[in-house]
Amino acid sequence: MIDIQALAIFCKTPERGFVKTRLAASLGDQKALEIYLDLLKITDQETKPFSSSRHLFLVSALEDSIEQMQSTLQQQDLFIDPKINFAIQQGEDLGQRMFAAFKNLFKNHRSVVLIGCDLPDLTSALISKAFDALQSNDLVIGPSFDGGYYLIGLKKEIPDLFKEISWSSEKVLKQTLERAERLSLKVQLLEKLRDIDTLDDLHLSKLK
Repeated sequence: MIDIQALAIFCKTPERGFVKTRLAASLGDQKALEIYLDLLKITDQETKPFSSSRHLFLVSALEDSIEQMQSTLQQQDLFIDPKINFAIQQGEDLGQRMFAAFKNLFKNHRSVVLIGCDLPDLTSALISKAFDALQSNDLVIGPSFDGGYYLIGLKKEIPDLFKEISWSSEKVLKQTLERAERLSLKVQLLEKLRDIDTLDDLHLSKLK
C-alpha cells in the first residue's frame, strides 16, 4: 500500500560524549547532552501531528541494535508513539545516509520530507508547509544559517543531489542548489533557521 507522505527524522541516540561535540568542547559533555535532549523533545513534540508518518533514522556511538537505541530514547520519554518506525542510518557520509533513507521510504510513499534534530525553532506548521510545497515543486529545502540545510523534501529519488557535496561545510546549500539547477528541478526554499552546533548558535537561540 502506498502512503502519501513520510517524515524522516535523523538523529543520534542521546549518549554522553557522542552528541553536540562542538558544544561539549565549551560546555562539557553533560551540558551538551542536556541541550541535545531539549532539542529532541522539541522535535518529538513538533512532529507528533505527523504520527502515522514518522520514521526515525538513528545512529549510535555504541553500535547498539535498533531495539537498544529505541530503549535509550524511550527512557527519556522521547518518541514513545508505537506508530513510529525506527531504523538505523546506512551509509558512509551524510549524503549516502540521507539518500538511503529517501530510497527506502519511496518504496511506499509519494513524498518524503527529511529533518534533523538540531532545531529549537522547528514547528509542525513548517513541516506542513514543506509537504504542501512538494505538490508543486520537485525539491523543498529549509536553509540554515551555517550554509547547510535543516530540511529537504522530495517527490522521487534524485541520487545526484547527494553526490560530491562538501558535507558539514558552509558550502552544502550552495552546492545543492547548483546541482538542482543543473538537474532543472523546481525548488522552493523555506524560511532560514538556526540549528544548534556551536556556543554562538546557543547564545542566539531560545535555549540560551
